[in-house]
Amino acid sequence: MGLRKLWRDFIAGFRAGRAGGEALREFEDEQEVQRLGAQWGKAKTPADREAVGLEAIKYAIYGAKGEPRGTHLAEKHELEWSDNPGAREAYLIKRWHNPYFGPSRRIVSTEELSEARKTDHDKFLLAQNSFSGLAKEIGGLPSPMTVGDLHKARQSLDEIIQFAVSVGGPAKEVAVKADQIRDAVVLALREAFSGDAEKLEKIERADTYHKDHVRKFYLPIMAEIIGTERITPNEELVPSLLSEDPATISIVLDSLPEDDRVVMQAAAMKLILRVLEEGYIDPQLDKKLAVLARD
Repeated sequence: MGLRKLWRDFIAGFRAGRAGGEALREFEDEQEVQRLGAQWGKAKTPADREAVGLEAIKYAIYGAKGEPRGTHLAEKHELEWSDNPGAREAYLIKRWHNPYFGPSRRIVSTEELSEARKTDHDKFLLAQNSFSGLAKEIGGLPSPMTVGDLHKARQSLDEIIQFAVSVGGPAKEVAVKADQIRDAVVLALREAFSGDAEKLEKIERADTYHKDHVRKFYLPIMAEIIGTERITPNEELVPSLLSEDPATISIVLDSLPEDDRVVMQAAAMKLILRVLEEGYIDPQLDKKLAVLARD
């Protein structure tokens, strides 16, 4: 599915879902769609086609005068959030009064918040204790450590890092400390196999995998989606993604296989249509659309 179909579906969906409308506005819409269609036919490069596509999307949202077709939501009620929330509380913050989520999910009770904080705290203690135990275990090993000890330590550290960053909040500091020890372990492995090219290559491959996969968990939404402590249900992956800033959305999309990325883009466009119908205009809508409209 290319950009052309995405923006055509976007306009069609917007117009089909819009209740009522004056005849003059309908006529103006028809004229504008025809004009944009002609522009698309004249476009010679992917960049030209992308520009036309984005212009069409903006017209569907803002209208001919460039004014948003809708209003912002009412002011939010206050809740007391933590300064450094764990993953569960952070997800409640994301959902709270967020039009990208279903109506029932926009409500957060004090009981729900209390339970999330307790679970976050329990998971933090588990991460902290696991790291302390492993650090003592590594510290008690003979010096120099055997290659087997180094490999085992690296694997255990990888598990703690992945767990800690998916727990979020103060547990991320545990992950940072564990990652520092892991770097020292990998350095020791490189020194141990400095004369063995084949084993060095395996070490480098393992370290590259860690940096490309495990360290993605430092981005909260990646921990939400693929972490060992995954919080986001499948049906809320798109609302959760759209709630992020444009740069984060771009990173997540780039990490997906092409087919999954296109499906995610289309689903995000449909969700934007829904919240527009509810009268919400995302303050970063233009930038998010630019990311979502990429081929």
